Amino acid sequence: MIYICYGITKSASTFLYQLTEEVFRAAGRPIARLGKPFRKPDSIENYFNFIDHDLLAAIESHTDGKDVVLKTHGPPCGNVAQMVAEGRILANASIRDPREIALSMIDHGDRSRRWRVFSFSEFATVSDTLNAIDIQLGVFRDWAAAGPVEVFTYNDICYDSASVVQAIARQIGATVDSASVLGQFRHKGSIGQFSKGKALRYSEMAAADQAIFLERYAELYATFTFDTEAARRVAAQQASLTLRPTGEFAQRITNIRRRFRI
Repeated sequence: MIYICYGITKSASTFLYQLTEEVFRAAGRPIARLGKPFRKPDSIENYFNFIDHDLLAAIESHTDGKDVVLKTHGPPCGNVAQMVAEGRILANASIRDPREIALSMIDHGDRSRRWRVFSFSEFATVSDTLNAIDIQLGVFRDWAAAGPVEVFTYNDICYDSASVVQAIARQIGATVDSASVLGQFRHKGSIGQFSKGKALRYSEMAAADQAIFLERYAELYATFTFDTEAARRVAAQQASLTLRPTGEFAQRITNIRRRFRI
């Protein structure tokens, strides 16, 4: 079985990908780790910028039908959406309050400029993020409309993780123990691309900037409830804490841990 994890940038998409893989393992279904000719042998993730039906056919042949979880930030190319609709492959998708996506993108941009890294270095202000968010929301809508795709919000993934685990397990027809799956992520250093972990982070954004987002993405806010009870509970617990974005060095240590686990 091929399972695709799509995520809009900074929506806990890496954590969702990790949770999905762990659900398969907990169900007693070992997953394939792609090497040559698809990925480098030491690749941490089965990540692809673009996934189309030709790639999926090649992967299915290469893995001889074994379970494999793929990750992407790109659209469902070719007839991938039709394959999802027909149940030939499974998929999930992650989404987050655009205000919080913007703030996390700016954090990443600050980190990249300090370390002279190209990725995300163009994001310095809220206005810098709008075009990229517009594009990615369009991609998200393509995935969400593809059929029986499990859609999870950032707050679901991070603060109601057990429910997400169970939803994925039902989707693949398995029964798993949520505590066992989540036990693999007791320390935030196990979660790829973990940044700040602040619940309801949009509160950090200036009111004038928030107004731009609320108007620009009004349809999205009308469709999804981002302020969940679990997120509000965590936000109250964090009220007295000073949370800072994870630095580049810590990110690299996390990747080393993940590679060792693989």
